[in-house]
Amino acid sequence: MRVLTAQLTPKFDIEENKKRMFKILERDADLYVFPELYLTGYLIRDELQRKAMAIESKIMDEIAKKGEGKIIIFGFPERSGEIYNSAAVIVDGEIHVARKLYLPNFGPFEEKLYFKEGEKPFVANTNFGKIGVQICYDAFFPEVAKAQAMQGAKIIVNISASPITSRAMFEAIIPARAIENTVFFLYVNWAGLQRTMEFWGGSMIHSPRGSLIYKAPYFEEEIKVEEIDMDEIEIARRIRPTLRDTRADLFSIENL
Repeated sequence: MRVLTAQLTPKFDIEENKKRMFKILERDADLYVFPELYLTGYLIRDELQRKAMAIESKIMDEIAKKGEGKIIIFGFPERSGEIYNSAAVIVDGEIHVARKLYLPNFGPFEEKLYFKEGEKPFVANTNFGKIGVQICYDAFFPEVAKAQAMQGAKIIVNISASPITSRAMFEAIIPARAIENTVFFLYVNWAGLQRTMEFWGGSMIHSPRGSLIYKAPYFEEEIKVEEIDMDEIEIARRIRPTLRDTRADLFSIENL
């Protein structure tokens, strides 16, 4: 499977970001992954009400039409009654939506002022198997990736807008999530400066046994295509069957 990670510094311009996406989609890959809130920019604040869009909007339809035969994942502010920090997951031209479950509201983050929390972990069916999609802070809650793996996900994608202050923590937990669940874990982050926030980049792909397949540079844009061997999942799950041995009964709140 050919995976394209697009570590970018999007602008506060939806049309420009869309045009750049279309150019990137001309490259040969099966799965294309863009960062959190890619379409609008991350720090849009009071512009959110104007820029949030429904999945039935014209621009989403245009992107979906470009997605024939592809899997495309990118962040956008979704308007559906409330406003959600969401990922569009386009599979062969059909749009699905993964909503951010955990909204950070500490330090430089103020997402609970603008967004509503998502309801449940998301998994999509594709020709390459099931893919779980989560957004940034969701990675800090291992039950999200575990639930996605238990629903059959072989790949988990986390799209992010993570500033430099979070770098060491993401670099520690991403390989752990891959090992815990014997999945390929793709992390795609912003790079560079937006307003007063500096994003560290460092997008990465880890194998089902936690080894680093790819690491993007810090602070700089990079678009990279990597080949991942899906047969590695079966090998990893045979060698260390953490997913098979997971006790779902322990997830009950009564047992905590």
